[in-house]
Amino acid sequence: MKIGLITGEFPPMEGGVGAFTQELGKAFFALGHEVHILTGRQARPLPADRDWRKLRDPIPLPYAALYPIVRKWTWPSTAQAADWAIRYELDVINIQYQAAAYQMRSAAANFLPWRLKGISKTVVTFHDVRVPYLFPKAGRLRQWVVHFMARQTNGVIVTNPEDYHALRPIVRTPLQQIPIGSNITVHPPDAAATQQIRQQLGIPPAGCLLGYFGFLNESKGADTLLYTLANLDETTHLVFIGGQTGSSDQSNNALFLSQLRQQIEQLGVSRRVHWTGFVDEVAVSAYLHAADLMVMPYRDGVSLRRGTLMAVLAHERPLITTHPAHPTPELTHGENVWLVPPGEVQELSEAIRQLAAADHLRHTLGQNARTLADAFSWDKIATQTVKFFTSMG
Repeated sequence: MKIGLITGEFPPMEGGVGAFTQELGKAFFALGHEVHILTGRQARPLPADRDWRKLRDPIPLPYAALYPIVRKWTWPSTAQAADWAIRYELDVINIQYQAAAYQMRSAAANFLPWRLKGISKTVVTFHDVRVPYLFPKAGRLRQWVVHFMARQTNGVIVTNPEDYHALRPIVRTPLQQIPIGSNITVHPPDAAATQQIRQQLGIPPAGCLLGYFGFLNESKGADTLLYTLANLDETTHLVFIGGQTGSSDQSNNALFLSQLRQQIEQLGVSRRVHWTGFVDEVAVSAYLHAADLMVMPYRDGVSLRRGTLMAVLAHERPLITTHPAHPTPELTHGENVWLVPPGEVQELSEAIRQLAAADHLRHTLGQNARTLADAFSWDKIATQTVKFFTSMG
């Protein structure tokens, strides 16, 4: 099968949707499919000879042909997508949709399924169903364009139960929930490397290192975590693992990051807060293993749409997070995660104290997290996705 993937971001751009698309493309290729990926120009490094004519050339990847040719996701991009689909005779196009990934000031990306009708079968994977900004006072139009996209495509994939229930009344085409997987390969922990990281960060021998993984924005509760850190003793440290703002929605994320840095100074915890910055996956894996506890207190509740969550589970890490907004039976308090209410500093502080003092419980949570992560392997995700493609005829 010739599979096309459309995404607003792709490595080396920083972002979960781009990382997801990369891993899914690799998994499709491993199943024997031909993969083509259409994305923005930011995913293409400038040619060494600075020949701008090469900006339209596809980049051959080991598992796919990459076309980083879209300058902006405005109306001309829909024509580019149609030309691309016709030229390569694609059997199905899987559009990876998250409004922020397309830097949306236009609804053009939402019209891709409509524009591709009669050219190729389309499936939209909604990484979330949040509405795009578009323009001031867009009002109901913001919700309408998301629903329009869901109605125009041949099939809809969602990654979590809350989005499934949100779209079920809207779509008339096949709808399937398929989870995402970890976008960080697990590299076996090295005791010496782990100890070196802790020493570099200045963690006392009997101290506790908390880890937070992922980009920073208001929905993820990093501010709650900082208030919690100030509530804990001086031997407890926190490391923010990975990039800080990502390639999408940078202005809002940068503003939030600035507020966090001010909060750190006001709380007097700067000596106990550490930042890795954007690092490769080997380093990410090492920092994940170095943390005694991962703490990800999402304001909107834990969700299976979070790639960072999947990475923590796959790395067999004990995790404290927040109660999901919708029933998520895969996540069980005290078995594979430890759940607290969103925004509750005292309860989060108490959970950290309890788990920091309970080696056996942390070990059990980590082991069960790894078992859960096995259900979200990329080969299984790709197999389910291809089965969904073929079920639509």
